[in-house]
Amino acid sequence: MEWISIKDRLPEKDKDLLVCTNTFYMGIGWYYHDLQKWDFEIQKHTEADLGEVTHWMYVPEPPPVEF
Repeated sequence: MEWISIKDRLPEKDKDLLVCTNTFYMGIGWYYHDLQKWDFEIQKHTEADLGEVTHWMYVPEPPPVEF
């Protein structure tokens, strides 16, 4: 899986994403098409400026459960 630049394309609606910002924050995020706005999981817990999203990728599927 490779990072996708927001200059190349934006993600599909309602998908969990890995995002990377211009301040090198990497984490879970979402893009809201109707608001044309990004949101990050950590923003709910901090006032830090995480910068602007520059790249994203879809979150991979988890490994299968083994019993």
